[in-house]
Parts: sequence; C-alpha cells; structure tokens
Amino acid sequence: MGLLAATARAAEPSSVEQRAREDLDRQLQALVKTPPPEVVISFEGLPGAGTSRGYKLVEADFSLNNQPLAVPGPEQLNAPGQHRVAVVKVDEGTFTLVSRVTYTSDAWNLFSEESGFLWKLTASVTFQVQKGLRVRVKVMPGINPTAPDPRLKLKLSHDVSVEMTAQLADVAIPDAPDAGSPVKVAQTPVAPPVTTPVQPASGTQAATAAVVVPVSQRPEAGPVAPAKLLLKVLAGKKPVAATVYVRGRGAPQQVLLDAKARKPTQVMLPPGDYTVDVLSRGYLAQTRRVKLSREAEPTLAFTLAKAPAKKTQQPSVKNERVDLPGAPRFVEKQSAPKKGSTNGLALLVDLLVRDESLRLRLEGHTDNQEGPGPSRQGLSEARAKAVAELLVAAGLDASRIETAGLGDTRPKAPNLIPRGRELNRRVEFVLLRSK
Repeated sequence: MGLLAATARAAEPSSVEQRAREDLDRQLQALVKTPPPEVVISFEGLPGAGTSRGYKLVEADFSLNNQPLAVPGPEQLNAPGQHRVAVVKVDEGTFTLVSRVTYTSDAWNLFSEESGFLWKLTASVTFQVQKGLRVRVKVMPGINPTAPDPRLKLKLSHDVSVEMTAQLADVAIPDAPDAGSPVKVAQTPVAPPVTTPVQPASGTQAATAAVVVPVSQRPEAGPVAPAKLLLKVLAGKKPVAATVYVRGRGAPQQVLLDAKARKPTQVMLPPGDYTVDVLSRGYLAQTRRVKLSREAEPTLAFTLAKAPAKKTQQPSVKNERVDLPGAPRFVEKQSAPKKGSTNGLALLVDLLVRDESLRLRLEGHTDNQEGPGPSRQGLSEARAKAVAELLVAAGLDASRIETAGLGDTRPKAPNLIPRGRELNRRVEFVLLRSK
C-alpha cells in the first residue's frame, strides 16, 4: 500500500508543472487567429464559344442583405471565365445575396425569335457566416439549349462553398515537462522572447519554469500592426445602412455598415493610399481618397444626399454625353463657375462611382464676345480645369478626368442675344470607357 501511495503521489503534477501548463494553454489559445467572417463573390461569365455565342451581358446588379455592391461593369463581367465581384468583411449572422443580370442577343437575325430579346434573370441565395470562415459565392449564368421557350433559354444560379481562415500558428506542442524543466513554445523568432518565472508553491523547493511569451512585432515590422480607418456614414444626422468599397493595396474590400451603428466602424488595412466609395440605396454615391499610416487613425465621415426621384432631376446620357439638370454656369470672362451652380456635379460623381470603368472628358466653351480668339481658347480651357478641380475635391481620382478647351467653335445657341451667349458659356461632359 505504501508503494501504491508513493506512485500515486508521483503521478500528480506539481504546482509548478500545473502553472506552466496553464500558461502554455493560454499561449496556444492566443496563437489561434480568428479573423472576422468574409464573403467572396465571383461571377462566371458565359463561355465564348459554342451555343453561348451571341449572348451579351448588358446589366449586372448585386446586393447583400439589401445593400448594393459596387461591382465591375458589364463589359468586364461579359468576358468568359471567373471574375472577382466583391470581397466583403461582415459580422456573424445570416446573409442573402440577390443577383440580377440582363442579357441580350448580340447576333441579330431577322428570322430569329431571339433577336432583340432581353433575358432579365434574378436569383438569390441565403447562407450563414461566422468568425474564422470564408464563404465563397459563385454567381453562374447558364444556357438551357433544350428550353421549349426562348424566355427560358438562359438561367441563373449560385454555388456556395465554405473554407476556414482561422489557422493555428506554426507551433510545436512539447511533451509533458519534468519538474523544473523549461516549457517552450517553438515559433518563428520575431523578437527576443520574454522569460516569465513561475513562482513555486509555498513549502516546495524553489524552481523556475521558463515560459516563452511571444512579443508583438513593432509597427514597422509588417502586417502585425496594420493601419486603422474609421468610417461613418450619415443621412442628415442619423447613421444610414451603406456599402463601403475600399480599393487600394491588395484585393478590393467591401464593408457593410449598419444603420444602427452609433460609433464609427473600424477597418484594418495595410498602410498605403486608398479610394473609399460609399453606396446606399436611395442616396447619391460618394468617394474619397485617403492615405493610411500606423501613426494616425483618420475618420472618414460621409453625409449622403438623397438621390433625385423625378426623372427631370436626374442626369441624362445620350451619345456618351451627360446632360446635367443644373449644370455649372459662368459669368462673362470668368473661369470659375457661379456660386450655387455646381450642385449638379454630385450627380456626375454618383455616375462615376457606380461604374469604375468610366472616365470623363470635360470640354470648356465660351461665347464669341469674351475677348480675342486666343484668349477665348485659354478661357475655355480654364473653365474645364476649374470644374475638374471641383470633381477632384469631391473625391474623384484626377487620372479619370481629362480636359479640353474649344473656345467659341461650337456654339449651343446664337451669340446675338445675351441669353444665347450665356448658354454658350459652359462645360460639357463626355463619358469615356477605360481601355
């Protein structure tokens, strides 16, 4: 019996070993990185050969939990193969993706029942997300060659897959330690370890179990210390649900903002230059440019304006030219627009934010009485540049805007009366497609 009792006591871990193991368990739990949930949405373009030839994507619209997503233009998605649509950081919960696409027959034939037909396809899928998981949703248009009705020739479906993003760091779990032996976690050294002594229990022989505690890298060491961006989107004085599209280093990201959020939303990103687009249903889109560093935490606060409901208040596009209701007006021989005449530029910003493939050409004009010919040419160029500066100040990338001055060579109205000359003092907007 004495031998059994001695054996039992020897099998029990000492207080030193127990504390060392508890510290080791806490370290291992800390090494499990659990990133926020992520939703990756892609679009599978129709193949470019065989029965699919002749179908052209003319419209694509995607929304996640009723929030619109900023996506590539139809021209990009129309190409065969898989296209990245969006990468969205979300909270845990249930999400529904609604996909709406419109195709048309690109091969016109007088005797084909598909000529001029539009296929308006809508499909939705609901899925759960949680921390440490990445949900991949593929939007897949397809062709049903045996469909009895041409309206059923095209179809739309989703494919959902899930993968883990939380992975245990590269660690080696040691065997059970002997009393007084150091317990170490093997890891890639990033900084000198800190050795923390474990105090012995009262009445026991003094002993030290050294536990290696990881030391965080300094900010300049890499991705361990990202930069922080704070986002706030308001309509009036109240928060509004919105989709924030962040483009810069790496893959574009989208962040969904809740209308109930009272504090700014934090977004962690590598330091660098970014473009931040904000879209919200029923409001005009806005954009900003921001430079992030680890030394500062900038807050981007957007105050959205209601999108015009009446058609007469909306911009119209004809032959790639945009007609703004309330275009900038100019005083004679002045290059800067009149105060209060530039509100319509917000509609132009909205147009370019929603389609990143668009660029803009600004053409300045004068009447025929604003000085000699050379000065009229220079004045028209100055007017185009003045409006371009306002658009850049509103957040548009200057690389998406080009300017030109046409003097009085293209009058819009007769120069014989003051009203005609006022109409000729203008800047026109021409849409261009990125190559």
